[in-house]
Amino acid sequence: MPLVVALVVTAGVVVGYVVHRDHTSAGAAPLPTASGSPAPVPSSPAPRGAVLPALQASAPEPTSAGVTLQLAADAHQLQRSAHLAGEVIDADTGTALWAHSPGAPEPPASTTKLLTAAAALTALGPNDRLVTSTAASGHTLYLVGGGDPTIVANRHSVYSPVYPRPATLAALAHRTAAALGSVHRVHLKLDVSKWTGPRAAVGWKPSYVTEGDITPPSPLEVNEGRTDPSDEFAPRTPNPAEQAGQVFAGLLEHDGVRVVGAVTGGTAPAGTPELAHVDSPPVSALVQRMLTVSDDDLAEALGRAVAIEAGLPASFAGAAQAVLAQVRSLGVSVTSVTLHDTSGLSHRDRITPRTLVDLLRAATASTHRDLRWILEGLPVAGLTGTLADRYQVKPSVTARGIVRAKTGTLTGVNTLAGTVVDRSGRLLVFAFMASHAALPGLTVPDLDDLAARLARCGCGG
Repeated sequence: MPLVVALVVTAGVVVGYVVHRDHTSAGAAPLPTASGSPAPVPSSPAPRGAVLPALQASAPEPTSAGVTLQLAADAHQLQRSAHLAGEVIDADTGTALWAHSPGAPEPPASTTKLLTAAAALTALGPNDRLVTSTAASGHTLYLVGGGDPTIVANRHSVYSPVYPRPATLAALAHRTAAALGSVHRVHLKLDVSKWTGPRAAVGWKPSYVTEGDITPPSPLEVNEGRTDPSDEFAPRTPNPAEQAGQVFAGLLEHDGVRVVGAVTGGTAPAGTPELAHVDSPPVSALVQRMLTVSDDDLAEALGRAVAIEAGLPASFAGAAQAVLAQVRSLGVSVTSVTLHDTSGLSHRDRITPRTLVDLLRAATASTHRDLRWILEGLPVAGLTGTLADRYQVKPSVTARGIVRAKTGTLTGVNTLAGTVVDRSGRLLVFAFMASHAALPGLTVPDLDDLAARLARCGCGG
């Protein structure tokens, strides 16, 4: 299987990167990346200043015995405080190098987002966008939610991320006012008919909204429903569409259009002409943001977009079904996988380590070019996203900038799945899943130490 791996992060562009809790949606930006398709890493020494080492075409193939010996002590240490399942494979050959219950369904937490990312990139395509629009029938104006949770009030919003640049309700209001022409008084209705189903998934904590983890799913929201857009950990509103409607009404008035009466819900009749729209960043950028900062709202939105593309209800159940079907179409087994959402917030989700490593291996292959955006979105150890504040002390600090992995955190659950270039220049793929953790403060460093061991491994035959 040929490998294509993106080298997109350099030491000079990670200063000031914001760290986020893994189990929360986050509004700050992932690291900017170059536009266009990821470029292959040359099989030559990495240029001075590069964070990620280059792959070496002549690197010896690691042996199972060598990798097992390398991981033995740290794996044993981790198993003293948690239940461990995992697998390490050679990305080029697919050979299993270390395994501990690799086929066991385990709580994945936010590593679920790897499946959602793969499904979105292949079902929708990396260039697709989520559209928020307005439509009018007489003097009734409809604000139609298209499932873009990244939309913000305006460019000056504190919550607005640097990358990817989001759409704004201010731009939509301005375009709508221009399209209305001489009409300066309207009734505003909020169309959220694009999505359906319950407000919470099976296995969600009732406090997720008030704790700031996620907004109740809605195709229409602003600032991801945060009650204080300047605080990434602020509680979310229980009524995101209503919040967005009030913000939009104020922006319309600023552009000379007054909203008369109460802002209410309502579905635009079929054939109602569109007045204006704004587009989200492309799916490729949305996937990068979702993975880097572990954005739960965005994960649920992308899952529903995949469901709509598949002709299924845009609900928790429809999204989970659509994501699994799309991942299966990539040749990745999902036989033992159970999803109740597409963000990983559900404590009843189950994914096997083997599913995660097989999916990540597919992302390194030249036969699945669209999946390479997943590799760009993975947090970089000690530098970006949910790994920015990890890999800071010995022994894991030796893998700073080398390990790239999606994290997962729920109560009693810590997971890590990604890629690492070993000391010989060989690309390895891994998934480590710890559950029933008595002391998460110890479990997380133990997971990091396992991945760091792979970076230090010269385990070739």
